[in-house]
Amino acid sequence: MFNARAWDRFVHATPGRRFQERYQRMQEEKCGAWKRLAFVGGGILLSLVGIFFMVVPGPGIPILVVGLALIAQVSAVMARFLDRSELRLRRLWASYKGRRSRTR
Repeated sequence: MFNARAWDRFVHATPGRRFQERYQRMQEEKCGAWKRLAFVGGGILLSLVGIFFMVVPGPGIPILVVGLALIAQVSAVMARFLDRSELRLRRLWASYKGRRSRTR
């Protein structure tokens, strides 16, 4: 089920557009209703598990992100949300790195 070519396209896509581009590719594939249902169901399940692990010790955030990314493959709204979130996190990280280097 793992497609190295699709992963390579996703990783090298423009930040702030990668989830929307993946959504567009999934729409062009014309996958069946069962496949879409599996992505949404798996995404919801992983998101719930991620939320659970945010409360108890465990890898909550990575699991939550994977769950949301599964949903984003079939939802334009979630794809836009994740692209915007990625850009915000990149800005925060750059700001953090800039402050950290000034304090040294």
